[in-house]
Amino acid sequence: MKTSRITRPTGNEILAAGSGVLFSASLFSSALGVLGWVCFAPMLLALRGKSASQSLRLGMISGTSMNLVSLYWLVGTLNRFGEIPLIPSMAAVFVFCVYSSLQFGIFTWYISRFGLCRGKSVANALMISLAWVVTEFFFPVLFPYGIGVSQGYYPKVIQVVDTLGVNFLGFLMFFANVSVFYLVDDLRRRKKPALAAPAISIAAIAIVLGYGSFRINEIEDFLKTEPRVKIGMVQANFDYAEKNLDNEPVITEKHREMSRRLPEADLVIWPETSVQYWFPKDNPAYRIEDQIDVVPTGHAAHFLIGGLSFTQDPNLLEDGWDEEDHGKYNTTFLVDPRSNILGHYSKTRLFLMGEYFPWINEELKFLKRVFPMMGDLTPGESLIVLEVPEKNMRIGPLICYEDIVARISSDYVKMGANLLVNLTNDAWFGRSIAPYQHLLLSIPRAVETRRYLVRSTNSGVSAIISPTGKIEARTGIFTTENLEGEVVLIDSLGTLYSRVGDIFAWIALAATILFVAKSYLGRKYAD
Repeated sequence: MKTSRITRPTGNEILAAGSGVLFSASLFSSALGVLGWVCFAPMLLALRGKSASQSLRLGMISGTSMNLVSLYWLVGTLNRFGEIPLIPSMAAVFVFCVYSSLQFGIFTWYISRFGLCRGKSVANALMISLAWVVTEFFFPVLFPYGIGVSQGYYPKVIQVVDTLGVNFLGFLMFFANVSVFYLVDDLRRRKKPALAAPAISIAAIAIVLGYGSFRINEIEDFLKTEPRVKIGMVQANFDYAEKNLDNEPVITEKHREMSRRLPEADLVIWPETSVQYWFPKDNPAYRIEDQIDVVPTGHAAHFLIGGLSFTQDPNLLEDGWDEEDHGKYNTTFLVDPRSNILGHYSKTRLFLMGEYFPWINEELKFLKRVFPMMGDLTPGESLIVLEVPEKNMRIGPLICYEDIVARISSDYVKMGANLLVNLTNDAWFGRSIAPYQHLLLSIPRAVETRRYLVRSTNSGVSAIISPTGKIEARTGIFTTENLEGEVVLIDSLGTLYSRVGDIFAWIALAATILFVAKSYLGRKYAD
């Protein structure tokens, strides 16, 4: 009778998985961000001498471990919010993490297929690092956990993203990872170390730190001379289960009552979906049933409020309310002290499954019955800058995770926004690392655009982030508190990134394609 053996992980598999864990750890706290500069060296060591198919497998092991550690909180979100049983939730997250690991697998397959791990040359290190930029930028993922984001808590390092974005910083960091791999592999083999790539990495780090120091001093000197406006944010801390239409009067009154404690604010901000009442999109005033003011009477501030809106086909109005006939939106309203709506913006980047599912109103209607918490919102048509002319305030609203999409903030600045405001509700993620990850992922937006980024959240972390990426004020998670501070409305500061966007990722793609073409042509003529 044969007995089955339990296959133990090999040293290479442990190295690959270790890289994923180290990458995840670099996103957990300011103390661990430095791991981003070395985390991929174990994976590169594991690829040494491996075939392309073996490298694909090792890359997916690394990517799966990275995503499992980073996204563990999705299990609780699916279980609590999605009302999906625990075991299916765990299975769904695992499948999603395996899919996401293809980002790593494609990268490792490519660098092995074209022999980039064989020779320790500067050219190979450059092509490996450019390939990482390509897979990191172009591979479709739910959350863009770029390696450059891990430096969000290091002000002197993150300043460089105002040139060519987070992708450029990620390129420099991966080049450093390759340099560490070169050194460790040579030392392990007792060979004379190849020092060219490490020397370039050290020089690049020195330049980044020097540039960071210069830009921080320059921006801070500018901010000292500019007038400021007072901002107040209400963090009412309602559990996700409490936020519904039946509980709307209690929720709104809590926000009103807390707003009264911000009498000197020029702008008071309520987070995403803080008002659960559905307003017609063409309403001129922010009043419930055209009678009850949402904002507190007598307050002199303007209000930026996360709420809900709808539109309905006018031909169907006489037939009464029919949910399927409505376009439903996650909307931010700008309201003056007299409750007049000055403008509104509806979220354009909806969250898959949570806010929408493709074809949910057609072929897959049954899924709405199986998973009642699955969203069926309609995306907004375009970005809209919300203006308060008398205060020279032009707000670029970012709803939920739109603050982690670099292009949206950059587009707002091109449209004239002098303040970025994120309204979000991270209560879905529970007491986990997710709210802190969301904060970290948002920091580069302030530096890329050189605008203040204000984050108003239902349950934390609310924050005021300066144009240098410094967190000037913040709240805890699951606390009931107001956050007050001052911001500068910046019109004059421009950045290279705001002008050229993600051009570096496209340059990396072009270089990778040319390298592949040259390799194939070289082999063809050699034959």
